[in-house]
Amino acid sequence: MKAVHDRTGKELFFQRNLVTAFPNHSQEQTQLIDLHELHESEAIRVLKHELAVLRNIARSRYQQQKVLICIGSGHHTKGSRTPARLPMAVERYLVEDERLDYTEPQPGMLLVVV
Repeated sequence: MKAVHDRTGKELFFQRNLVTAFPNHSQEQTQLIDLHELHESEAIRVLKHELAVLRNIARSRYQQQKVLICIGSGHHTKGSRTPARLPMAVERYLVEDERLDYTEPQPGMLLVVV
């Protein structure tokens, strides 16, 4: 079952994101990583990989790269007794593991600079 979740998560992510396959060569644009609707563990694994790729691209250009991370605003957990876990997990990962500050320009979106 875990393998099915992993495969489905990867397919869903790559349908929405082309960051790794086709990095944006424009220096002015913000990259988007769409994690919403992924399971918590899938999202963290994908985020770790994509941030590493974007960080390497930024370093090779001697520039910083803005990254917008879509985590959703919790609409899929409405009516649930537990709050959405993905936003909390991503925020914790960014601060504790990546040591990145973030802003929330709108609900469900986090902005970081790598």
